[in-house]
Amino acid sequence: MPPTNILLFADIVNPSIDSRQGRTSRIKKRGVFKVEIVTYSLIIISGLVVGSFLNVCISRIPEEASVVYPPSHCPKCNSKLKAQDLIPILSYLMLRGRCRYCNEKISIRYPIVEALTAALFLIFYIKAGFSVQFFALMIFSALLILISFIDIEHLIIPDFLVLIGIGVGLAYSIYGGNLVESLQGICFGFLFMFILGTAAKFALKKEALGDGDIKLLVMLGANLGVERTLLSIFGASVAGAAVGISMILLNMLKKEDYIPFAPFLALGAVVSIFIW
Repeated sequence: MPPTNILLFADIVNPSIDSRQGRTSRIKKRGVFKVEIVTYSLIIISGLVVGSFLNVCISRIPEEASVVYPPSHCPKCNSKLKAQDLIPILSYLMLRGRCRYCNEKISIRYPIVEALTAALFLIFYIKAGFSVQFFALMIFSALLILISFIDIEHLIIPDFLVLIGIGVGLAYSIYGGNLVESLQGICFGFLFMFILGTAAKFALKKEALGDGDIKLLVMLGANLGVERTLLSIFGASVAGAAVGISMILLNMLKKEDYIPFAPFLALGAVVSIFIW
Protein backbone atom coordinates (compact mmCIF):
# COMPACT_ATOMS: atom_id res chain seq x y z
CA MET A 1 0.00 0.00 0.00
CA PRO A 2 1.48 3.43 -0.91
CA PRO A 3 2.46 5.76 1.95
CA THR A 4 -0.32 8.21 1.04
CA ASN A 5 -2.91 5.46 1.57
CA ILE A 6 -1.37 4.62 4.93
CA LEU A 7 -1.73 8.29 5.99
CA LEU A 8 -5.28 8.35 4.71
CA PHE A 9 -6.07 5.17 6.60
CA ALA A 10 -4.58 6.67 9.78
CA ASP A 11 -6.79 9.75 9.43
CA ILE A 12 -9.87 7.56 9.05
CA VAL A 13 -9.00 5.40 12.04
CA ASN A 14 -8.02 8.41 14.21
CA PRO A 15 -9.79 11.53 12.90
CA SER A 16 -9.04 13.34 16.16
CA ILE A 17 -5.45 14.07 15.03
CA ASP A 18 -6.45 17.12 12.96
CA SER A 19 -8.83 18.36 15.62
CA ARG A 20 -6.12 18.11 18.28
CA GLN A 21 -3.69 20.01 16.06
CA GLY A 22 -6.29 22.71 15.41
CA ARG A 23 -7.06 22.96 19.13
CA THR A 24 -3.35 23.24 19.94
CA SER A 25 -2.97 26.02 17.37
CA ARG A 26 -5.91 27.94 18.85
CA ILE A 27 -4.49 27.57 22.36
CA LYS A 28 -1.13 28.92 21.17
CA LYS A 29 -2.83 31.89 19.50
CA ARG A 30 -4.76 32.65 22.67
CA GLY A 31 -1.53 32.46 24.66
CA VAL A 32 0.24 34.89 22.31
CA PHE A 33 -2.76 37.24 22.48
CA LYS A 34 -2.72 37.20 26.29
CA VAL A 35 1.02 37.94 26.34
CA GLU A 36 0.49 40.88 23.96
CA ILE A 37 -2.30 42.29 26.14
CA VAL A 38 -0.11 42.03 29.26
CA THR A 39 2.83 43.63 27.43
CA TYR A 40 0.72 46.49 26.07
CA SER A 41 -0.73 47.07 29.54
CA LEU A 42 2.73 47.24 31.11
CA ILE A 43 3.92 49.67 28.42
CA ILE A 44 0.88 51.91 29.01
CA ILE A 45 1.33 51.83 32.79
CA SER A 46 5.03 52.65 32.37
CA GLY A 47 4.10 55.59 30.14
CA LEU A 48 1.58 56.89 32.68
CA VAL A 49 4.13 56.70 35.50
CA VAL A 50 6.83 58.40 33.42
CA GLY A 51 4.30 61.02 32.32
CA SER A 52 3.50 61.76 35.95
CA PHE A 53 7.20 62.36 36.62
CA LEU A 54 7.47 64.52 33.48
CA ASN A 55 4.75 66.76 34.94
CA VAL A 56 6.95 67.36 37.97
CA CYS A 57 9.88 68.18 35.69
CA ILE A 58 7.79 70.58 33.57
CA SER A 59 6.79 72.49 36.70
CA ARG A 60 10.18 72.56 38.41
CA ILE A 61 12.91 72.67 35.75
CA PRO A 62 12.11 76.25 34.61
CA GLU A 63 12.33 77.33 38.25
CA GLU A 64 15.66 75.49 38.64
CA ALA A 65 14.13 73.51 41.51
CA SER A 66 14.86 69.90 42.45
CA VAL A 67 12.63 67.34 40.73
CA VAL A 68 13.06 64.98 43.70
CA TYR A 69 12.61 67.16 46.78
CA PRO A 70 10.26 68.34 48.18
CA PRO A 71 7.74 65.55 47.45
CA SER A 72 4.76 66.23 45.20
CA HIS A 73 2.51 68.94 46.58
CA CYS A 74 -0.26 71.28 45.49
CA PRO A 75 1.32 74.38 43.89
CA LYS A 76 -1.50 76.55 45.31
CA CYS A 77 -1.75 75.48 48.97
CA ASN A 78 1.53 73.49 49.24
CA SER A 79 -0.27 70.54 50.83
CA LYS A 80 1.68 67.31 50.47
CA LEU A 81 -0.10 64.93 48.11
CA LYS A 82 -0.93 61.41 49.25
CA ALA A 83 -0.69 58.22 47.20
CA GLN A 84 -4.36 58.39 46.18
CA ASP A 85 -3.75 61.87 44.77
CA LEU A 86 -0.95 60.69 42.49
CA ILE A 87 -2.60 57.98 40.40
CA PRO A 88 -2.06 59.10 36.78
CA ILE A 89 -5.26 60.37 35.11
CA LEU A 90 -7.55 58.55 37.57
CA SER A 91 -6.76 60.92 40.45
CA TYR A 92 -7.56 63.90 38.22
CA LEU A 93 -10.89 62.35 37.23
CA MET A 94 -11.82 61.29 40.78
CA LEU A 95 -11.00 64.75 42.13
CA ARG A 96 -12.84 66.36 39.20
CA GLY A 97 -9.82 68.45 38.38
CA ARG A 98 -9.56 70.13 41.78
CA CYS A 99 -7.17 69.90 44.71
CA ARG A 100 -8.45 67.70 47.54
CA TYR A 101 -7.25 70.21 50.14
CA CYS A 102 -7.85 73.72 48.79
CA ASN A 103 -10.34 72.97 45.98
CA GLU A 104 -8.29 74.99 43.49
CA LYS A 105 -8.31 73.82 39.87
CA ILE A 106 -5.62 71.37 38.75
CA SER A 107 -4.13 72.15 35.35
CA ILE A 108 -5.47 69.99 32.52
CA ARG A 109 -1.85 69.65 31.47
CA TYR A 110 -1.32 66.87 34.04
CA PRO A 111 -3.61 64.21 32.52
CA ILE A 112 -2.71 65.32 28.98
CA VAL A 113 1.02 64.74 29.56
CA GLU A 114 0.37 61.38 31.23
CA ALA A 115 -1.91 60.16 28.45
CA LEU A 116 0.39 61.49 25.72
CA THR A 117 3.45 59.76 27.21
CA ALA A 118 1.60 56.45 27.50
CA ALA A 119 0.34 56.75 23.91
CA LEU A 120 3.80 57.49 22.50
CA PHE A 121 5.40 54.64 24.43
CA LEU A 122 2.79 52.24 23.06
CA ILE A 123 3.11 53.56 19.48
CA PHE A 124 6.89 53.24 19.52
CA TYR A 125 6.69 49.76 21.07
CA ILE A 126 4.38 48.67 18.26
CA LYS A 127 6.85 50.09 15.74
CA ALA A 128 10.15 48.93 17.23
CA GLY A 129 9.26 46.04 19.54
CA PHE A 130 11.29 45.32 22.67
CA SER A 131 14.63 46.61 21.39
CA VAL A 132 17.39 49.16 21.93
CA GLN A 133 15.62 51.37 19.41
CA PHE A 134 12.47 51.28 21.54
CA PHE A 135 14.33 52.48 24.64
CA ALA A 136 16.01 55.23 22.62
CA LEU A 137 12.61 56.31 21.32
CA MET A 138 11.20 56.30 24.87
CA ILE A 139 13.88 58.74 26.03
CA PHE A 140 13.53 60.82 22.86
CA SER A 141 9.74 61.08 23.19
CA ALA A 142 9.98 61.98 26.89
CA LEU A 143 12.40 64.79 26.03
CA LEU A 144 10.10 66.05 23.27
CA ILE A 145 7.18 66.19 25.72
CA LEU A 146 9.29 67.99 28.32
CA ILE A 147 10.61 70.54 25.85
CA SER A 148 7.21 71.13 24.23
CA PHE A 149 5.28 71.84 27.42
CA ILE A 150 8.05 73.93 28.96
CA ASP A 151 8.09 76.00 25.76
CA ILE A 152 4.29 76.35 25.86
CA GLU A 153 4.24 77.51 29.48
CA HIS A 154 7.51 79.44 29.76
CA LEU A 155 8.67 80.15 26.17
CA ILE A 156 12.08 78.62 26.90
CA ILE A 157 13.89 75.44 25.89
CA PRO A 158 16.45 74.37 28.53
CA ASP A 159 19.85 73.71 26.98
CA PHE A 160 20.61 70.62 29.06
CA LEU A 161 17.50 68.83 27.76
CA VAL A 162 18.64 69.46 24.19
CA LEU A 163 22.13 68.22 25.03
CA ILE A 164 20.70 65.02 26.52
CA GLY A 165 18.67 64.55 23.33
CA ILE A 166 21.72 65.05 21.13
CA GLY A 167 23.64 62.56 23.27
CA VAL A 168 20.87 59.97 22.89
CA GLY A 169 20.87 60.44 19.12
CA LEU A 170 24.63 60.13 18.79
CA ALA A 171 24.78 57.11 21.12
CA TYR A 172 22.10 55.23 19.21
CA SER A 173 23.63 56.15 15.85
CA ILE A 174 26.97 54.73 17.00
CA TYR A 175 25.19 51.57 18.16
CA GLY A 176 23.39 51.27 14.82
CA GLY A 177 26.38 52.22 12.70
CA ASN A 178 24.76 55.44 11.45
CA LEU A 179 27.01 58.06 13.02
CA VAL A 180 27.62 59.88 9.72
CA GLU A 181 23.87 60.20 9.13
CA SER A 182 23.42 61.60 12.63
CA LEU A 183 26.21 64.16 12.17
CA GLN A 184 24.75 65.18 8.81
CA GLY A 185 21.39 65.68 10.53
CA ILE A 186 22.99 67.90 13.17
CA CYS A 187 24.65 70.09 10.55
CA PHE A 188 21.50 70.27 8.44
CA GLY A 189 19.29 71.14 11.42
CA PHE A 190 21.55 73.96 12.56
CA LEU A 191 22.14 75.48 9.12
CA PHE A 192 18.50 75.24 8.05
CA MET A 193 17.10 76.95 11.13
CA PHE A 194 19.89 79.52 11.24
CA ILE A 195 19.26 80.54 7.62
CA LEU A 196 15.49 80.46 8.09
CA GLY A 197 15.67 82.50 11.29
CA THR A 198 17.97 85.09 9.71
CA ALA A 199 15.73 85.42 6.65
CA ALA A 200 12.58 85.71 8.78
CA LYS A 201 14.18 88.35 10.98
CA PHE A 202 15.17 90.37 7.91
CA ALA A 203 11.69 90.09 6.36
CA LEU A 204 9.63 90.66 9.51
CA LYS A 205 12.00 93.11 11.20
CA LYS A 206 11.79 91.07 14.43
CA GLU A 207 12.88 87.77 15.91
CA ALA A 208 10.73 85.04 14.34
CA LEU A 209 12.58 82.01 15.71
CA GLY A 210 14.27 81.68 19.06
CA ASP A 211 17.69 80.18 19.69
CA GLY A 212 15.91 77.31 21.41
CA ASP A 213 14.19 76.32 18.16
CA ILE A 214 17.56 76.13 16.42
CA LYS A 215 18.98 73.95 19.21
CA LEU A 216 15.90 71.72 19.15
CA LEU A 217 16.28 71.13 15.43
CA VAL A 218 19.91 70.15 16.02
CA MET A 219 18.60 67.58 18.50
CA LEU A 220 16.09 66.32 15.93
CA GLY A 221 18.84 66.08 13.34
CA ALA A 222 20.97 63.96 15.68
CA ASN A 223 18.11 61.52 16.21
CA LEU A 224 16.36 61.54 12.83
CA GLY A 225 18.95 62.26 10.15
CA VAL A 226 18.47 64.69 7.27
CA GLU A 227 15.40 63.20 5.54
CA ARG A 228 13.24 62.78 8.64
CA THR A 229 14.34 66.16 9.98
CA LEU A 230 13.25 67.78 6.73
CA LEU A 231 9.92 65.97 6.97
CA SER A 232 9.60 67.16 10.58
CA ILE A 233 10.14 70.76 9.52
CA PHE A 234 7.53 70.47 6.77
CA GLY A 235 4.98 68.92 9.13
CA ALA A 236 5.72 71.49 11.85
CA SER A 237 5.34 74.37 9.39
CA VAL A 238 1.99 73.12 8.09
CA ALA A 239 0.63 72.42 11.58
CA GLY A 240 1.97 75.69 12.98
CA ALA A 241 0.52 77.74 10.15
CA ALA A 242 -2.87 76.03 10.45
CA VAL A 243 -3.05 76.59 14.21
CA GLY A 244 -1.74 80.16 14.01
CA ILE A 245 -4.16 81.24 11.26
CA SER A 246 -7.09 79.57 13.03
CA MET A 247 -6.29 81.32 16.32
CA ILE A 248 -5.99 84.70 14.56
CA LEU A 249 -9.32 84.22 12.79
CA LEU A 250 -10.94 83.28 16.11
CA ASN A 251 -9.42 86.38 17.77
CA MET A 252 -7.47 84.15 20.15
CA LEU A 253 -4.13 85.49 18.92
CA LYS A 254 -2.74 88.71 17.49
CA LYS A 255 -0.49 88.75 14.46
CA GLU A 256 2.41 90.08 16.50
CA ASP A 257 2.10 87.41 19.20
CA TYR A 258 4.68 84.63 19.43
CA ILE A 259 3.61 81.01 19.05
CA PRO A 260 5.87 78.36 20.63
CA PHE A 261 7.28 76.33 17.73
CA ALA A 262 8.74 73.44 19.74
CA PRO A 263 5.42 71.53 20.05
CA PHE A 264 5.01 71.59 16.26
CA LEU A 265 8.56 70.38 15.69
CA ALA A 266 7.95 67.61 18.20
CA LEU A 267 4.73 66.63 16.41
CA GLY A 268 6.54 66.60 13.08
CA ALA A 269 9.30 64.42 14.54
CA VAL A 270 6.87 61.83 15.90
CA VAL A 271 4.98 61.67 12.61
CA SER A 272 8.22 61.30 10.64
CA ILE A 273 9.33 58.39 12.83
CA PHE A 274 6.01 56.61 12.56
CA ILE A 275 5.49 56.91 8.79
CA TRP A 276 9.11 56.69 7.51
